[in-house]
Amino acid sequence: MIQLLVNLLFPKYCISCSREGTHLCEDCLSLISVAQTPSFLFSDSPLSGLFCATSWQDGLIKKTIHMFKYPPFLRDLALPLASLMIAHFSLIDKPSFARSAVTQNAGSQPPYLIVPVPLSKRRLKWRGFNHSEAFAKELSRFLGIPVCNDVLVKIKHTPPQAELPQEERRENMRGVFEVKGRERVRNRKILLVDDVFTTGSTMEEAAKVLRQAQAKQVFGIVVARG
Repeated sequence: MIQLLVNLLFPKYCISCSREGTHLCEDCLSLISVAQTPSFLFSDSPLSGLFCATSWQDGLIKKTIHMFKYPPFLRDLALPLASLMIAHFSLIDKPSFARSAVTQNAGSQPPYLIVPVPLSKRRLKWRGFNHSEAFAKELSRFLGIPVCNDVLVKIKHTPPQAELPQEERRENMRGVFEVKGRERVRNRKILLVDDVFTTGSTMEEAAKVLRQAQAKQVFGIVVARG
């Protein structure tokens, strides 16, 4: 009843075409081009692979992610954005973590673990939620892989990467992540989730810390590549 009243008082409209009922309708979502191949990485990257669902050059993607991460914080946009990641997996003949069900004996560690890129405490308090964790939960439902949202933490508050020149972004991220409980990532294959991969500074710094904690492999998964 509460949700019904909310919908009556504050109806949702598509941010692209203004159709009532949802913040991003299926017709507009279907217009976003989904990548059919994994993304290229340099050989010295700490990432074992990178999966970017679409391009940051798409105007609707920019608008959707901005309205999700910044006021008005349309949190239900997490599902359509995550669905682009899932569509990407299907188009590239499914990577190993999406191709096989993750099964294990009772009490054993699953081989894969989904880890969202964390926010600083200050940023989390301002936004009210971690956008990467929202994506991670949707991917977990699809892949059947558990999410661990407290193993990787951000120990320093930094200016948003989008506000910095490209040449300053890597230094901005240096030494800001820490692994809590190294045994939880040791010999595991980590699916590291974020929204956008531009210079790669954030995700590669996080991957480096996870690899130092003896994660077996770290795969990056994002909505868009800049």
